[in-house]
Amino acid sequence: MDLVIFDCDGVLVDSEILALQVLDRELARLLPGVDAAPLLHNTAGISTVDILATVEQRTGQTLPPGTVPSIIAAIDHALDEELQPIPGAKAAIERIPTLKAVASNSSLTSVRRSVARAGLTAYFGDRLFSADFVANPKPAPDVYLYAAEHVGVLPAHCLVIEDSLSGVRAAKAAGMTVIGFTGASHTPPEQAQRLREVGATAVINRMDDLAELVNTFCRKRSS
Repeated sequence: MDLVIFDCDGVLVDSEILALQVLDRELARLLPGVDAAPLLHNTAGISTVDILATVEQRTGQTLPPGTVPSIIAAIDHALDEELQPIPGAKAAIERIPTLKAVASNSSLTSVRRSVARAGLTAYFGDRLFSADFVANPKPAPDVYLYAAEHVGVLPAHCLVIEDSLSGVRAAKAAGMTVIGFTGASHTPPEQAQRLREVGATAVINRMDDLAELVNTFCRKRSS
């Protein structure tokens, strides 16, 4: 493997739980009487725009104008106030000598902020890619293909670290190998099996296990 691509939310930073809390709170305010929790189940890794579109479709209700930017701003505020790095992420990345990048469904501004908050900017440089760069967010493969092309690495030589079903589907559709991660706060108990079912080659629950597994993949590729 010549490039290791990390998803951001739920892999580098424990942000998905904060975003879900904001969505649940705001939808309860905007759609009184609607139980938002089932609508948000398994939405990790999906863009806020697509989540809200699904909510409208499933409830048959139209959210007020300006809801999308308002909720995104509320999520950004929560991240600024409360965002924490995934435990062990920095130590794991330091032990992986392979070139590294980030590919996320979040905005580039959000990705840059999250990576900086986790103290990881130096490890990725300008190799930060987001759904802002492509026509279709995950589960489409676009952002992963864009990252590989921009860095100059074939998709088959890329190893992806993902926590969401949509992210694993995106990476697999791009022709990349995927390691699933289930150590974030939002992760349900059944997530490891689901990640395997959609194509993760291996699944880990702790960042302490990542470097050895990634380096094993890289050695196999080079042998």
